[in-house]
Amino acid sequence: MSRSNNPDGEPVATPSFSLYATEEAVLEKSEVMLSRLAEVAGGVQDLAHAYRRSYREQRRLVRISDRMQLDLHNAVQRLEEQARELQELNETLSAEIAHRVALEAELRRLVETDTLTDTLSRRRFLELAEAEWGRQAGSRLPACLLMVDLDRFKVINDAHGHAAGDRALVGFALACKAQLRPRDLIGRIGGEEFCIVLPETGVAEACRIAEDIRRVVAAIDLSSDRGRVSLSASIGLAQGCAGDTLEDAMTRADKALYRAKHSGRNRVQVFAPDRMGSAAA
Repeated sequence: MSRSNNPDGEPVATPSFSLYATEEAVLEKSEVMLSRLAEVAGGVQDLAHAYRRSYREQRRLVRISDRMQLDLHNAVQRLEEQARELQELNETLSAEIAHRVALEAELRRLVETDTLTDTLSRRRFLELAEAEWGRQAGSRLPACLLMVDLDRFKVINDAHGHAAGDRALVGFALACKAQLRPRDLIGRIGGEEFCIVLPETGVAEACRIAEDIRRVVAAIDLSSDRGRVSLSASIGLAQGCAGDTLEDAMTRADKALYRAKHSGRNRVQVFAPDRMGSAAA
């Protein structure tokens, strides 16, 4: 430390400069700065490590997301394919059901209908006629039954061929149906024999219908390569009686038909217990 005089001339002590002390101070500050830099560097390193971990995690999550999106895309494609397959299966199943329904309807038609004449088959006619006859008996309303037979049908087949015989049956059936009402029933119960149930019909009305059938059948114009085919019909008529069955009525009508055949054919014969009246042509 040096000394100097103040304005009053008194000596004053002044600090002396020391290079060592200054270097020490600089070194101490440098060490502090280096320590702080080390701390900062450590923080930067920690931040870098955290960033790297975060980056790796993000990459892992992105890879997982990509796989999930790919799996989702594949799943959507599979679902679309399955939906198309299901739609095709439904269409095939619907077509199969429609085909089966059509087959069942056709089988029912074949069972219930005579394919040649388009009248009721024997089995179906008897089922419906039994029900109708029972209903008529329960209501005590009049009902009549006709047994209709195409005359000399074997002669037609022998003289003109079976094709002409089939055309004769078709024309005969059409003529019968043209004279019937919607509620009437007609069925083919034998080769050339038909049965007709006339509900809620008395004898007088039944005779008129039977005569119309006989007249129209006789007027059918049918020919084959062997000449003209003459047609006529014999008809037996029976009225329902109290307590009788369909079979009873059919038996009586069949007896009347037999009488019409042996009385010259082409006529309507009404069954009567003692004597049978006829409406001959």
